[in-house]
Amino acid sequence: MKSLFLITLRRVLSPARLVMTGCLAFAPFAVTWMILRVDEGASLQNFETFILNGMLAGAIIPLATLATARAGFGDEISDRTLANVTLTPYSRWKVVLPKLLAVTTVPALIIAASAALTSHMAYGADFTATWAVTLGAVVAVILYSTLFVWLDLATPHAIGIGLAYIVVWEGLFSRFIYGVRFLSLRSYSFSITHGMDDRRMADGDHTALGLSVVVAVAVVAALFVLSVRRLRTMDVP
Repeated sequence: MKSLFLITLRRVLSPARLVMTGCLAFAPFAVTWMILRVDEGASLQNFETFILNGMLAGAIIPLATLATARAGFGDEISDRTLANVTLTPYSRWKVVLPKLLAVTTVPALIIAASAALTSHMAYGADFTATWAVTLGAVVAVILYSTLFVWLDLATPHAIGIGLAYIVVWEGLFSRFIYGVRFLSLRSYSFSITHGMDDRRMADGDHTALGLSVVVAVAVVAALFVLSVRRLRTMDVP
């Protein structure tokens, strides 16, 4: 398992992926810094709506995780090297787990740093707010990474479907259709942020913190099981 983790981590840490993930992740910090320099009285509600919701959670986290998740199975399927992995004596869950950990660790660390720096600056060094936003961002990375790893195994059109999910489902439907938010990964990460600090994201309806944690764990577990099952039954190229 360690060797699979390190091999996958090497793919995730390719210069192209690192540059793209880093540029995406620290865009909210740069924008927030510029806004505060121009307008020191910038509204916290506008910060949460446009920077946290619109930029960080709405685009940057899902796009960054979609790109890094490809290092799990998508690249190997494209290169036709997945058979080398499936021929090993490992149980399939011992193949999926280290790959999932590898593609989650890097974006989680980068996004956590970005969310912490951005919220620390925007909330005036409020530790509780910074911790809540950072935790919610990391939860979102874990949820999206697990989803996109499964998608890479489930379909050869994972990138297109992933982009459609980000733009259409998370970007449009979950914002304007009330019931859809219960099937939105972003809404549960926001609910965890709000649950950790009820002053944050207070302008929306949120699922209770305990239920949000249970749902997040259940989603990750279900997608992990589906990935293991798919790897066990798929025709490996």
